[in-house]
Amino acid sequence: MAEHPEDESSSTSFGYSNQQDKISGLRPPYKAFRCPISREIMQDPVFIESGYTFERGALVKWFEVFTKRGRQQVCPITLKELSSTSIIPNIALRSAIEEWKETNDAIALEKAVVHLTNDGADSDVLWSTEFIVQFCKKNTYNKTLLRKKGVVTVIADMLRSTNEMVRLRVLEALRILVEENDGNKDVLAEGDIVRTVIKFLTQGTFQEKDLAVSLLYELSKANILSERIGCVDGVMIILAGIASDTESNSIAEKADQVLKNLGKCESNIMQLAEVGRIEPLFDMLLHGTPEKQSQMASHLKKLVLSNDLKLLMADKAGPTLVKMLNEGDNVAQESSLTALCQISSNEESAKMLIEDKILSPVINYLFVVGPNHLASHRMKMKELAAICLSNLVSSGVDFTAIPINDKYNTLVSENTVEDLLHLVSNTGPAIQFKLIQALTTLTGFESAVIPIVDAIKISGALTTLIQLIEAPRMEIRVASLKLLQNLLGHMDQELAKILCQNSGQLGSLVQVISETSLLTEEHVATIGLLGGLSQSDSCLTTQLAELGAFEIFASQVARIRQGDVSSNRYTAPALEGLVKILTRITFMLQENQKNIQLAISLNLASLFTDLLGINGSDEVLINSATALANLSTESKNLSKVPQQPAHRLNLINRLSRRQASVVTKPCPVHRGQCSAKDTFCLIECKAMEKLIQCLDNSNKNVVEAALGALCTLLEDGTDSDEAIGLLYELGGIELIFDVLIQDETKALQRKAVWAVERILRIEDMAKQAAGHASVGIALGRAFQLGDSSTREVARKALEHIKRLPVFSDIYYTTK
Repeated sequence: MAEHPEDESSSTSFGYSNQQDKISGLRPPYKAFRCPISREIMQDPVFIESGYTFERGALVKWFEVFTKRGRQQVCPITLKELSSTSIIPNIALRSAIEEWKETNDAIALEKAVVHLTNDGADSDVLWSTEFIVQFCKKNTYNKTLLRKKGVVTVIADMLRSTNEMVRLRVLEALRILVEENDGNKDVLAEGDIVRTVIKFLTQGTFQEKDLAVSLLYELSKANILSERIGCVDGVMIILAGIASDTESNSIAEKADQVLKNLGKCESNIMQLAEVGRIEPLFDMLLHGTPEKQSQMASHLKKLVLSNDLKLLMADKAGPTLVKMLNEGDNVAQESSLTALCQISSNEESAKMLIEDKILSPVINYLFVVGPNHLASHRMKMKELAAICLSNLVSSGVDFTAIPINDKYNTLVSENTVEDLLHLVSNTGPAIQFKLIQALTTLTGFESAVIPIVDAIKISGALTTLIQLIEAPRMEIRVASLKLLQNLLGHMDQELAKILCQNSGQLGSLVQVISETSLLTEEHVATIGLLGGLSQSDSCLTTQLAELGAFEIFASQVARIRQGDVSSNRYTAPALEGLVKILTRITFMLQENQKNIQLAISLNLASLFTDLLGINGSDEVLINSATALANLSTESKNLSKVPQQPAHRLNLINRLSRRQASVVTKPCPVHRGQCSAKDTFCLIECKAMEKLIQCLDNSNKNVVEAALGALCTLLEDGTDSDEAIGLLYELGGIELIFDVLIQDETKALQRKAVWAVERILRIEDMAKQAAGHASVGIALGRAFQLGDSSTREVARKALEHIKRLPVFSDIYYTTK
C-alpha cells in the first residue's frame, strides 16, 4: 500500500488518506522524509556525492535510465554530472524516519483500540482492523504487543458483527495475528471463539468460508487448538465435506490441510476415522507403542467401515492386528480380534487376512483359550473367534488346503469338524449361531462337504443339528435349517429317518409353515428342507399325511396365489418349495392307495394344472408337470368304463340314460368316465394346452417334464390315436418334432423318440414326418448314438417313415 498522504499535514506512516478525524495527534512527516524522485516517505534513504538524499530504489532506477541512454549520470536535483555513482546509506535520516513512524504507529494503535473497544461505527472498525493487519505485517513482535493490549480478544468478539465486510476483515486480521504466534493462538483457544469460526463453514458466505478455513488451518497447527477444534460436534464431517468439494479447489485444499493437522492430535483420530480419514489411525496402529496400538484397535471396532476401507485395513494393518492377536495382552487381543471381525466381513479383505495366517489363532481362541484368562474374557474371545471364522469361510477360499496348526490339520479335517460340532452342542446361542453359519458355508463347497458329512456321521451330531430347528432363537433355527439343506444330498435318508422317528420335530416344521401371514426366511428355510428330502421316501410322506401337512401346504399355495400372504422376496422360493412338497404325494400312488385318496381330496390335478398357467419360476413348472405325469399315469386305472344296459329299457329309462350319457360322455383317451378331481385326467383338467405351451420353454428341464406328462396319454392302456388327434389339433405334434430335432439331453431325447415313435404309428402322421427331413435325421442320430432302449425305439420310428427296411422274423432251428 502506498505510504504517502494526499498532503503533508494529513499524512500517516501507513498513508491512510482522509483519516485525520480518526488519528488526530499524528505528527506530519518532515519534508526531508520524502524522496525527491518518488515523493514518498523513504524506507532506505541514501545520498550521493552531490549531497542530496533519495530512496535507494528510486535512485537506482534513475541511474538505469541514463545508463541505457549511454549518457553521463547526473544528480536528480542539480542535474549536474556526477563523477561517481557511489551510494551511501543515510543512517541518521533513516533512524529519524523510523522514530517518526513508531510514534505515529503508537498514536494510531491507541486510536484503533478505542474504536474497537467502544463499539465504534462499522467504518471505524473496518479502518481499525485494516490498520492492525498492516501493523502486524511490519514485524512479528507487533502481534505480541497487540495481545498484551488485549486487542486479540477484542477483534475476535467482532466475529459476531452483523456487517459482512467487518466479519471478513476480522477473519483476515485473526489469521494474521495467529500466524506463527502461539501466544495469540492460546488466546483464541479460550471461550467460544473456535466454535464461532467453525460456524462460518456452514452458515457463512463463500468468502467467509474461505477465510474461516484459512484461519482454522493456522489454528490447527497448535495442539491445544487442534483438540478444541475436534471437540466441536460435526466439525470433521463439515471439513471432510469441504475437502471433497471439487468445485472449490482452493478451499478444498485448505480444508484437507486442516484435517491433516487435526490428525496429529491423538484425541481427533477416532473422529477422523469415522469420516474416512483413516491414515492417522493407521500410523498410530503401525508405529505406536503397544498401548497405543491396543487403543487404535479398540477404536477400529467402533467404526462402520466401507468395503474399500476394509480392504485398506486388511492390506495395511492386517499383519499388525494378527501379530497383536498372537502376542498382545488380554486387552490387545480382544481389541485386535474385534477389529479383525469387522475387517473380515468383506470377502476380499478376508482373503488377505487368511494370507496373513489369521486362521490359526482364530481356531486356537475358539477351542483352547488359556486357563489363565478370566472366564468372561475366554467366553468373549470364543464369541469373537466364532464371528471371525464365520466371516473367513464366506470368502470362498479352499480351506481343504490351508493348515490350521503344525499337524497340518485343516478346517475340514475330521477332528476339527468334530470339535466344531462339539462346541455347537456345548456353547451359548451367540457362538452356536456363528459356528452353524460357518458349517453351512463350508458345506456349500463340494471340496468341503464330504469330510464334514463324514465327521457328522462319525460323531452322531445329526440328531443335535436336527434338534436345533426347535431352538428358541429364530436365527439359530434358520441357520440349522440351511445347514441341513446342504447335507440333504449326502444324508437325506438319515435325516428323513430321524424326522420320521420324532414326529414332534416334523410337526414343528409343519407348524412353522402354517403360520404364513408374512413369509420370512425361516418359512423359506423350513419349506426348502422338507422340499429337498427324497420324494420317494414313503415313510416321510405317510408321516406328513398323518400330520395333515399336505392340506396345510395346499392351502398355503392357494393363499400365496390369491395374494392373501403379503408378497416379498421370500414369496417365489416359498411357492417353489411348497409345490415340490405337494408333488411327493404323486409318487408311488399304486403302492399307497391313501395317496390317491389324498390327491383326490386336495384336487391336485387341477391345482398343478393351474400352476402351469402362472408366470412363475421354472421350478414350479417342472414340479407341476412332473406331478401331473405321475397322476395321469393312474388315470387309465381310475377311469370307469360305463356299463351297457342288459335289457330293453322303457321309454322313460331310455330318455333318462340318454340325457345322462350326454352329461357323462366317456373320455376319448381313457375310454371311461373321467374327471379332473377323481381320475386326474389331463383332458378334463385342461392341462394339455398348458403342457404343450411348456414344450416351447427355453429351459430343457421344463420341456422334459411337460413332455413326460403328455407321454402318459400315449401309453399302453389308453386310446393313443385319440390322444394324438388331440395333440395335433392343439399344435403339439410339431412341437414334439421340434423337441426331437433339438436333441438337447439324453433324457429329453429318450422321451422325444418314444413319443415320436408312438405318433408315427398313425399312417397319416408317418407320411407327414417322412417329408420332414429333420425328423428323419434326428431319429437316425438317436438310432446311432442313443442308449440301447432309445436305439430300439428309434429303429421302430425309422421303419414307420420307411427309412429302414422291415424284415420278416427269422427263426433259427437246430438239428
